[in-house]
Amino acid sequence: MCTCAWWEVGVVSDLRTMLWKEVRELLAVRRSLVLFLVAVLVFGILPAVALHGHHAASGRVLAPIINWFRLGYGLFATLFLGLQTAPDLVLHERIGRSLDYLLATRLPDWAIYGGKVLTSALFAYLAGLLALAVQLVVSALMDNGRGWQWLYFGQADTRTVALRVMAGLALYVSVLGTFVAFRVGDQRTAYMVSLVGVVVLILPLALNWIPVHFTAEWMGRAALVFDLFSVAVAFAGLLFFRRQMLVLYLQE
Repeated sequence: MCTCAWWEVGVVSDLRTMLWKEVRELLAVRRSLVLFLVAVLVFGILPAVALHGHHAASGRVLAPIINWFRLGYGLFATLFLGLQTAPDLVLHERIGRSLDYLLATRLPDWAIYGGKVLTSALFAYLAGLLALAVQLVVSALMDNGRGWQWLYFGQADTRTVALRVMAGLALYVSVLGTFVAFRVGDQRTAYMVSLVGVVVLILPLALNWIPVHFTAEWMGRAALVFDLFSVAVAFAGLLFFRRQMLVLYLQE
C-alpha cells in the first residue's frame, strides 16, 4: 500500500503536473498550432497529390516504393514538428523569465525534463500519424476510392516504420531540442544544433555504412534498436540535466 501511494503521489503526480502545464502552454501559443496544422496538411496532402493517378497503374511492383515514399512524408512531419516544438517549450519560458521559477519548484529534475520531452514527442508523433491519415483520405477521394488499397498499416514492415520508428524519431528529436535549448538562449542555435544531431543520425544510412533492407524482419530489428537508442539518449540527457548549473546560468 505504501509503495503504491508513493508511486501515485511522487511519480505520477509530478509528471502529470508537468505534462498538463506543458500542454496548456503549448496549445496557448498560436505558432505551435499553426506549425502543427502545416505539418499535418503539407506532409499529408503533398504526397497524395504527387501520387494521384499512379495507384491503378503502378501494380504490385511499384506498390512497396510508393508506400515507403508516402511513409517518408509522415516521418518528415514528425521531424519538422519535433525540431520546432522541443526548443520552443524551453525557449518560451527562458524569454518569459519563468524558467528560473520552474527550476526553483519542488518538482524533481526528471519531471521537469521529462515533461517537456514527452510533450514535444507526443505532439510530433501525433502530427506524423495524422499526416499519414490525411494521405490516405486524400488519396481515396482523388482516386475514387482506390487509394484505400495502399493502406500501409496492413503490412508488417511499413507498419513498423509508421508506428515504432516514428515514435523513436519523435523522442530522439525532442530530447535533442530540449537538452540544447536548456543550455543556449538563442532560438536559431537550438534549431541548428538539433538539426545537426539529426544529420549525424541519418548519415550512416545515407552513406550506406549501415545497409538498409526493406524487409519486415530487418525493419523490425532496426526499429527495436533505434527505439532503445532513443530511450538511452533520453536517459543520458536526464543524467546531464545539471539543474543547479542551469539555475546559476539563468541568474547571470
